[in-house]
Amino acid sequence: MTFNDYFHVELNTALTGRELIFKEIFHKHPDRSLDCPHNLDETRDILEEAQESGLDSFAELLFYTHLSESSFFQNGSDTELYQHCRYLPAICHSHDFFEIVCVVNGCCTNYIKNQSLSMKKGDICIIAPEVSHAISAFSDECFICNILLRTSTFEKAFFGTLEENDILSDFFARSLYHSPSHPYLCFQTGYDTEVFNYIGYAYHEFNRNRQYKNRMLNSIINALFITLLRNHGNNVIMPETGSTKKSENLVFMLKYIQEHFNTVSLAELSGFFNYSERQIQRIIKDSTGLGFSENILRLKMKKAGKLLKNPDLTIATVAEKTGYSDPGTFRQAFKKYYGMTPKEYRQ
Repeated sequence: MTFNDYFHVELNTALTGRELIFKEIFHKHPDRSLDCPHNLDETRDILEEAQESGLDSFAELLFYTHLSESSFFQNGSDTELYQHCRYLPAICHSHDFFEIVCVVNGCCTNYIKNQSLSMKKGDICIIAPEVSHAISAFSDECFICNILLRTSTFEKAFFGTLEENDILSDFFARSLYHSPSHPYLCFQTGYDTEVFNYIGYAYHEFNRNRQYKNRMLNSIINALFITLLRNHGNNVIMPETGSTKKSENLVFMLKYIQEHFNTVSLAELSGFFNYSERQIQRIIKDSTGLGFSENILRLKMKKAGKLLKNPDLTIATVAEKTGYSDPGTFRQAFKKYYGMTPKEYRQ
């Protein structure tokens, strides 16, 4: 069953009663620019008008500009999925959990920390906790699925998937948590049905009250992130780079380092990616928080630690497999990194 099979009712029906109320108010007040970002005080009268027009209990949530995990996630759930309300005023808000905006149909504008991100069908945007943002979706054709995840659930699913790719994990984590102006990731999937089918499965599961629901949702979210990173790890918009092409080159560079850390050099990267060695150094430092040599050392030492768990491998073999031609040099580097010799680590 495909995403459209799960969503055929929602995708082909008219606006909900809630959306009709907001659409009427939007056209009633063209001078208010409700499709542009506003704070709560600027739109309070609009929300009160919607309440007077018969808006359901959903209106109560709109008067909260910050939501916490403890108040939002009920009955021990880790995941919530909702269709974004079309024509809802773009009210800036934040929360201490992750939000994943999935554009199923049409287009919208995502305002994140005073920056605007235009999103089209197939785009998926991951917004970090405590980040002020607002979604502007003012079209009957627009269909957005919002996935809300506890921070611990997101980190386990997303960064757990990247466990084998340390340098890329650092890059994404730095982008989400340490970017002062652009704390988000946006994947352009071109409406990859394999990815969006998992979103459909999750939505379908969320709206059914079945046994093991929370565990099933967590499994689907894990599969979603695996598929997203597998198929579109190179199609992520990193706002700090300023262009999709530069973002793609940066992700590819980090993957290249991860896969060739035994032998890669700055000179090789410089020639391969057409940047000067100084530029390469700066790019890697800015994107991961560590310099080139520090990243290489960490990757080598992590691999060495895993190899040493195999008692059939000699220290010399482990050294060779981690890019050291001299076992003595390997021992010195290992002891400096771990505070013990390879032999002591193995014991």
